[in-house]
Amino acid sequence: MNLPNNFSYAELARGMDAAFVTVLSEHLEWVGQHPEKFPHSEHISQSQAAWLMAHEGFYELEQKFMERLYEWHSKWQQRFELEGTAKAIAKGAEDIKKSKNPKERERLARALYLNTVHLMVGDAQKHLVTLNGRVDLLQEGIRKIWHKNCPADSYSKILPSIEGSFQNYEEKHFDDIRNSMPDMARREFLETIMANDDCNSILNLYYSKIFHYVSKISFYICKFYSKKWTLYARGFSSRQHSLPLG
Repeated sequence: MNLPNNFSYAELARGMDAAFVTVLSEHLEWVGQHPEKFPHSEHISQSQAAWLMAHEGFYELEQKFMERLYEWHSKWQQRFELEGTAKAIAKGAEDIKKSKNPKERERLARALYLNTVHLMVGDAQKHLVTLNGRVDLLQEGIRKIWHKNCPADSYSKILPSIEGSFQNYEEKHFDDIRNSMPDMARREFLETIMANDDCNSILNLYYSKIFHYVSKISFYICKFYSKKWTLYARGFSSRQHSLPLG
């Protein structure tokens, strides 16, 4: 899964937090005016405690939410069986294929989606919202440790200012992915209906696609922030770093 197709560095700059950008500019200006003040420490803005917290915390979070996702999968499978969703979809798919009017077919497909699997997609979004909430809490913990380990000089505040500058853009990036899910789900649902005649195939194929899509996003979120923090917590220096990228 990649950044949106319309990604650009100009857009990235607009998404940066103005307050943090101002602070970053001030630190960089001071550094430029005082090159002789470069810290004697070999590793600047490095925090082993923050690095370990990120390395272990996001792995544990990924495993926990994969378990929750399988529970979600089982819950909706049972619910669909109890509510006879497969039969409702089979009947709706038959009506759609009988219609020769494209607009009517689209209307029927949208109505079928709303009356059968729409709530499941909404529940899948809640899974991602909860994951994002846990990610934010973990980040706050890592951020506090990292800032505490960073001295108060301008050199040591460059990386924390950069990290703060990108927070708004990161949040928007994942919000856009999550918010695109309903449109993607409706499109996938229609495509699955048109490609299959068997009611069980229609439901299982679509259901599998949604499950794998949510799983992929969950994995992407955890890996993104894990790599982000193992990178930031390494700090920077003129020599080789002792902490791996993760």
